[in-house]
Amino acid sequence: MMGQFRLMSFSTNLYNLKSDAFYLDFEETKQLMLELKSWPEIQESFILSLPERIEILYYSNFDLEDKIFEAVADCKGVNVLPIKSEFNQTSDEEKLFIHLSELCFGVQASNYGTTPLFPQFSKAYDFAAESGMIGEYLEQWWDNLISTDKLLKEQADYQLPNFSISYIVSDLLTELVNNVRGPKIAIIGFNALSKRIYRNLSNQGYGNITIVDKSITSCLNFKGKELNNFTFEPLNKVENVIGENDILISTLEDADRFLPSYYFKHDFLDTKIFIDLSIKSTITSVLSDYNQVIPFNLTDIYKIIEQKMEINKKWLKKAKPLVIKKNQKFFDWIDNKKAQKMLGLIKSYLKENVNQIEYSKVLTSNEPLSNFDLVHHKRNKILLKKSIEKIKRNTQYKDIINYDKIVNEFYQYN
Repeated sequence: MMGQFRLMSFSTNLYNLKSDAFYLDFEETKQLMLELKSWPEIQESFILSLPERIEILYYSNFDLEDKIFEAVADCKGVNVLPIKSEFNQTSDEEKLFIHLSELCFGVQASNYGTTPLFPQFSKAYDFAAESGMIGEYLEQWWDNLISTDKLLKEQADYQLPNFSISYIVSDLLTELVNNVRGPKIAIIGFNALSKRIYRNLSNQGYGNITIVDKSITSCLNFKGKELNNFTFEPLNKVENVIGENDILISTLEDADRFLPSYYFKHDFLDTKIFIDLSIKSTITSVLSDYNQVIPFNLTDIYKIIEQKMEINKKWLKKAKPLVIKKNQKFFDWIDNKKAQKMLGLIKSYLKENVNQIEYSKVLTSNEPLSNFDLVHHKRNKILLKKSIEKIKRNTQYKDIINYDKIVNEFYQYN
């Protein structure tokens, strides 16, 4: 029986943020890898675990979906397995390797691409190698990804296609405050969008961010670094906050009521940047006449997103064909490797006859194929065909080998 790769993909609910029960941290990933290594059924494996997704790739003769599921649940210490919509197993080798390479280089099936994950893939591969779970197939696959990465840098270069409002705001601030040392940032109104912006800013190294809201309860879910990176101010102190901070980000839908224009009429020491992300507010139209305030609204943000999308659309047209071309080289290699192993199996069913004519008898044949004597090449053809049919019945790997082609090549060679 010949093995094959299978890929198990888990959803970790990044967008609805209801549950991260199946996100594996480093220690949990290590525990799962050690568990897979202890199974004799698995020859090679690779685990990519990110907050937004988990990809478990393994090479085996057997379908181990249920068993791996249980191992993941054991690592997390939960008894309830995810529902069907939260995971998927792919046994089509070409399809799964295309998925992984597109994920790695940000060229998934969209018009604009996704964020490249090559650094995360590199860490996952190194970890699998340290765990002793890399064999000849995954080693060749990784060499192919490295050469693909090099080719993309030479011919396409990377873009970072984060088109969400929270990412665009973070990037915009970085561009606006390049020459400002330690800018003071305030977020006014704290909803789901504000939280994502706060996290992105914290991850980019911005510290001591002021959060303004009606109640501090909206901030109580923070942990670790996020918990120590903000100062809370009640909404009735917002006028002071405006005076003390350089960058003001508002998500208040009733900003016109809570942020009257006279709050911005003071003689500030420095120019203020005001970003209004509400849908209904019209405050930026008033502030555009103020010399000491640079206003941005959702329309401005969407224009930036459109520009980035067009840039990435052009990048994707360059990058995706390069990834496809490199994928094909790997598929050709694995096809040849599988074909060699298959031919080895065929030869194991055949042996030389007493006349030293090669490949003339099937080892497992218990009865004559006919009652009349055949010339050697006809007899060989029948025996070889029967051997291939036997292998075809007993192998799971049926989609990589063209059996008629094997027969033709065998007789051309001999």
